[in-house]
Amino acid sequence: MSRYLLIALAGALTGLCSAAASAALDGGGSYLMQGFYNTPGVLPPTAGAYRAAGSGAGKKALLINDSQALTPGSSVPFSVDYAISESRLTVNELAEYRSNHQVPGAVAGSAADWGPLIQVPVAITSVAIPYRVRLASGQPVTDLDLNGGMLCGLFSGAITTWDEINPVYSRTPVKVIYRADRAGTSEILTRHLNSLCPQAFNIGNLFVSAHRGPLPGHWQAVSSDQALLAGVAANEGAIGYSGPAALDITSNAQVARVNGLLPPTTSTPISLTQIAPPASASDRTDPHKWAPDIANPAYGYAMVGYSYLIFGQCYRDLRDVTAMRSLLMRHFGPNPQVNTDAQLNAQHLIPVDALWKKAVRDNFLLTTNPLSLNYPSVCNGIGRPL
Repeated sequence: MSRYLLIALAGALTGLCSAAASAALDGGGSYLMQGFYNTPGVLPPTAGAYRAAGSGAGKKALLINDSQALTPGSSVPFSVDYAISESRLTVNELAEYRSNHQVPGAVAGSAADWGPLIQVPVAITSVAIPYRVRLASGQPVTDLDLNGGMLCGLFSGAITTWDEINPVYSRTPVKVIYRADRAGTSEILTRHLNSLCPQAFNIGNLFVSAHRGPLPGHWQAVSSDQALLAGVAANEGAIGYSGPAALDITSNAQVARVNGLLPPTTSTPISLTQIAPPASASDRTDPHKWAPDIANPAYGYAMVGYSYLIFGQCYRDLRDVTAMRSLLMRHFGPNPQVNTDAQLNAQHLIPVDALWKKAVRDNFLLTTNPLSLNYPSVCNGIGRPL
């Protein structure tokens, strides 16, 4: 039996001996990952339900411990233990957190001292481009293939009717269905577009701010992947962007090809192996170094990114530590018969490879590593709020 499994089992036994007045491990965020985290067996049995609210809301909830960001209007607050986000922690977000909740910004050992944050990639995801377009003859287009210039033109508003893409298409106005909330899919899309047409796009998880210029009045704002897909289906001439889970990404009739390629599946895998995990001791302590940046990959599908698990190193509630260790082993365990690789694949998501799994286990689960969960000299009496 591996030392990592022993750690997880020991933690599980500790958790069974604790009477749980409330869920151990509460969090949420990304809509893209909602189907995965709602799959039975992905979250530990002591964890609360996954709360989908968008990547930006997930980060906000964790960074300031604001459960209202995940459950607006709820009268039952809870401590936020983790966030799931395709939008990486920004330099400013991490700096603000450290100034408020880490020594020396926070008084050592005080209630405000929550300890370091950890950010690791859970899965590789793509951003798919659903569309509803017709030929001039009235028949639906089922083979849309977009290059970088077309993507820039459509999402910037420079291309206004579909016959500008192809003269055999109808002269229907292009209607972009976009996310109004802070979405990880917006960040992956705009990172790619910024690499192609920086004059039209900044990088950001808020589409309306990343778009450099006013949006056409007939474009439609929505607040989830599900609403975006419904908006595309309901509007002739519509195009949008979403995570891959709720689409048949093998069907060119549902999603556009980009430079001739459909979004990747388990039969067309992509890997993190071209990017090594952080190697130096200083890099391994920096959450930014665990968040690879791919704006325009040299090969494969163009719009790919990562879904991140963001959590604290230190927890005041030992049940949270037990549950988080269990969650990490489910995600990053070496045995595909036990880990959640199959559940990721079922959502058209690609697990991180063995090299990254091992790096996460060695740094954040191995109890002799100072970066590990609730390492005594780092987390003595401090951690995320109860």
